[in-house]
Amino acid sequence: MNDKQITSQGKVGNPRLFLWIALAVGSSCFLWALSSGQSQRAWQAYLVNLVFWLGVCAGSVTLVAVLNMTNAGWARPLKRLAEAAAVALPALWLLLLLLYLGHKDLYSWAVEPVHGKELWLSAGFLFGRDSLVLGSIVLVALVLVYSSVKGDLKWMVGSGEQVQTPWRIQVVLSPVLGVLYGLGMSLLAWDLIMSLDPHWVSTLFGAYYFMGSLYTGIAWVILLSAMLWKNGQFQGRIEASQFHDLGKLLLAFCLVTGDFFYSQFLVIWYGNIPEETKYVILRVRTWPWNVLAWSVLIGGFGIPFVALLSRKLKRKPRLLGSLAMLILLAMWFERFLLVAPSVNSKESLPLGILELGISLGFGGLVGLCVSWFLSRVPWLPLGDPVFRARFPEFQRAKGTGLKAGAEASYG
Repeated sequence: MNDKQITSQGKVGNPRLFLWIALAVGSSCFLWALSSGQSQRAWQAYLVNLVFWLGVCAGSVTLVAVLNMTNAGWARPLKRLAEAAAVALPALWLLLLLLYLGHKDLYSWAVEPVHGKELWLSAGFLFGRDSLVLGSIVLVALVLVYSSVKGDLKWMVGSGEQVQTPWRIQVVLSPVLGVLYGLGMSLLAWDLIMSLDPHWVSTLFGAYYFMGSLYTGIAWVILLSAMLWKNGQFQGRIEASQFHDLGKLLLAFCLVTGDFFYSQFLVIWYGNIPEETKYVILRVRTWPWNVLAWSVLIGGFGIPFVALLSRKLKRKPRLLGSLAMLILLAMWFERFLLVAPSVNSKESLPLGILELGISLGFGGLVGLCVSWFLSRVPWLPLGDPVFRARFPEFQRAKGTGLKAGAEASYG
């Protein structure tokens, strides 16, 4: 591996034109739906994509915190890719605030307050606490990523002694982010998704959402790694062993997320309380949602479980990346299944050009943030002491031939 491969800022090809078009299409579809009297459908698609991408981005950066807390060296070459999604979190936080404008189209409690929950399910209190909690996650995640990048840049210009402070900040903030993620994502799940049906209660729902979000975050990192590896931009930086280990981690979270789903389903089924079972029956026994529910179960958990048992598949970036894409697609439909039936339980799926366009817009927004970040930072965490201990061949980067290149790149 040469110096240029190590230090060069990421070149992510030229997908930005497509991403800008996707964002423009999504914005146009959303505004057209609002102006044509389809506001409920527009806000429904908006909420589905918001909770999906919040899970992907927060889950991805939380993976970095987990790696820091466990001193896991095997995945360190992928650290920067996992950090990239954090850049989209501020935009998603703003979109959460914007959701306030459509809460009357989504939440029945906004029109008819629920007895005993008037305060908890009041728009001002709900959006106030959610924006505060998500804002805390965003702030900690951004400081964590900033410290990581700053440490790398210091190391590249030969300031090895100045790397300790950014690393200590990461060590302190990683458990903070882990706790905020668990509590914050649970609260967002209860408020944004579960309260769509204000009479339905599941104590496991918050844990299921944040665990599923970590599942999608890992799948996102695998997909991103596989795409860059396929384009030749990450070959030589990550090897089959990293993909193999990521595949094992993905299998573990597939099992854990599936277990949370099963545990929640089992308790509701045996409890047989009408207020709880109607939520499940609507989705697994009623047309057309039952077809979608079984598809999600097979695509999101069944196929990944069987496929990830294969050692050969986990070591093939293209196959593993394709499986990660399937998981992300299935989990998007899983979020759709959690939201849509509570808003609009018609006999046909509310899926069409409008939902596709709005989903493209969200994907374009996140993609632009990730692309912007990766084009401005080194892709390998050279300042991370765990990375240097695990991959000593990169230590030569400190203050040697790379110093001039780094100074030229970052001033």
